[in-house]
Amino acid sequence: MGTENNKQDKQPDKKVVKTNDSPNRFLEFIKKNIVSVLLALALIVILIWFSAQNNKNNKQFEKEKTSLITQSKNERSALIANYESEKDSLQIVNLEAAAKIFSWSVRSELLRNNTENLNQLVNAFVRESGADLVQLIDPETNKISLSSDKKFEGSEYAQKIDFELKEPHTLKEDGTIKIITPVMGLNTALGILIVQITTQ
Repeated sequence: MGTENNKQDKQPDKKVVKTNDSPNRFLEFIKKNIVSVLLALALIVILIWFSAQNNKNNKQFEKEKTSLITQSKNERSALIANYESEKDSLQIVNLEAAAKIFSWSVRSELLRNNTENLNQLVNAFVRESGADLVQLIDPETNKISLSSDKKFEGSEYAQKIDFELKEPHTLKEDGTIKIITPVMGLNTALGILIVQITTQ
């Protein structure tokens, strides 16, 4: 018997390990920390919502940015076209006024029959006004009596002109603007002054 007891003493004691169910332990943890768990869930939901909203806002921002860039380009093109149109209109108005005043100088030189001064006046007018071509048409012969481009002088003016004009007239055709101004004597036209400018 003594030996049996010794054998039993020598045998290790077997411990009984009680296994706890992990689902039960998880539920107990949730019950004990319900407020913390709810706050963590709320935080996760808020983070997901915030991320979705951020992505939505970024897409909307990019869409609006593209729209504004396109709109800005269109507005810029319209503004440039409007500016060019106004600039051309102002240039024409200024040239019309300059041509009218210039016709008075041409009239006084024609009355004195001073062709040398007329040539100098025409060249100076072309330089200062930005006109491309200045011509004086004789109403009796329909010939170019004076031109800033000497190769035209003496030739017949190809286009039809109303020699009964009493006031300046502007004609726009094929990228050119012609300001036709009568140079009046006492009763009749001494000549027709044509100032031409290219707009294109």
